[in-house]
Amino acid sequence: MVRILRSWEAELEALEGGMTEHRAARERRRRSRGERSGLTRGDGWRRDGRDMELLGFLSRFTVISVRQAARFFYDGSWETARQRIRKMVEGGLLERDNSMPWAGPVVWPTLDGQRTVLGAAHPLSTGVRPKASQMLHRLLITEQAAALVTSGREVFSEREIRMFETRGPGELSDWLSARGVVAGDGSAPGVVPTVYDETLDSSGAMARRERWLACVTTPAGSTRRVLRYPDLIEVTDDGELRAIEIELSDKEMSRLRGYVDGYRDAGPFMVTGDDGQPQVRYRQFRYVRWLCSPSVRRQLVGHRGGVHPVTGAPALGVIRASYGDQNNPYVGDTSSVYQRRVRNKQTGQAATVPVEFDRDGVAQGRPMSGELIPVPDDDGIAWRLTQLFMPDRMYCSLGEWGRWRDLWLEDLPEFGREPDELPFHQWISLSGNHERCLALTR
Repeated sequence: MVRILRSWEAELEALEGGMTEHRAARERRRRSRGERSGLTRGDGWRRDGRDMELLGFLSRFTVISVRQAARFFYDGSWETARQRIRKMVEGGLLERDNSMPWAGPVVWPTLDGQRTVLGAAHPLSTGVRPKASQMLHRLLITEQAAALVTSGREVFSEREIRMFETRGPGELSDWLSARGVVAGDGSAPGVVPTVYDETLDSSGAMARRERWLACVTTPAGSTRRVLRYPDLIEVTDDGELRAIEIELSDKEMSRLRGYVDGYRDAGPFMVTGDDGQPQVRYRQFRYVRWLCSPSVRRQLVGHRGGVHPVTGAPALGVIRASYGDQNNPYVGDTSSVYQRRVRNKQTGQAATVPVEFDRDGVAQGRPMSGELIPVPDDDGIAWRLTQLFMPDRMYCSLGEWGRWRDLWLEDLPEFGREPDELPFHQWISLSGNHERCLALTR
């Protein structure tokens, strides 16, 4: 069979006599760099379905660590993930950075990598390069998004939210309906967009700008309305939207209050029906879930009982303060009304269950919760996140943390607790434990 060689292939084959098989394949990948790499014979590698899934995910959510890629896309195999990602880097589809020891190698798509799955004309086919200063936040978003995507949930990234909020209503509605989003009329479950602006066009007709995915907020001390884009949006089983926000750094209380008020006004609220019974009026978001560090969580939900344990001053938190007192239509015991539809994957049967909120009950019955962000299984990301959970005097290096963490795991059976019931940052704050850790690594 006659094979026509490209000029670089002929040159490469002339040099391959002194090359090892692996080096020759690597040179082929580098010579075939670009959007078509890995598709034809002679490229030095062949794409597979897992590679395309990873490229599709990164084109939407930007960045992932190799350890995360192994867990979510390569059946937990670090070696497989490392080899496949190396080939995509050499083929020009991914870029890699290894300058953050706690994260390990992290990768993001090149422009060719995005075009591979999106096409050259797609609005998301733009260069992306995550900042090192934002890497923890980005990888925590990736952790949440990958867990949802690989479990079969429909999730929107912030990049998609920003893009489609600027598209025309026809394109936006087609995109949302194709992903299971259901429009509502306010009295039945479904999404009711927020009217952001109403103006008269040149013909004198009223033109409305609606927001489906972005929250409309008003900064403190200003009458100007701005848009807040969630970090993630999940589509629920009944076609409604759940906004997910990840906050690690403290915010000015007035600024945080503006965000919470905006989400509150974009969420469901209670009215009294003609029969005198409470009814839900649906709006843009069905739920808002804040995943945050302990300090941000205290800003959001305050202290237990609404009182500061030391000063005795009121400490309601922004969520309870935003929802107000019992005369406010947003509050009251709505736990029997705010419910969600779930479907059993084995039997296909649908059921209605109460919505679960903050485990301390401070937001019980309301469509907004403030929770500690779950510590991921990835040791490096877990170390970096745990440092935000502990006082500065308890800061430790990545190596020290590994040994301290072993001591914590040894102690758990004595307390009769599981790791999620007594997290590391709580355990180390117990009397004497920090001193034991210091003695271990002194």
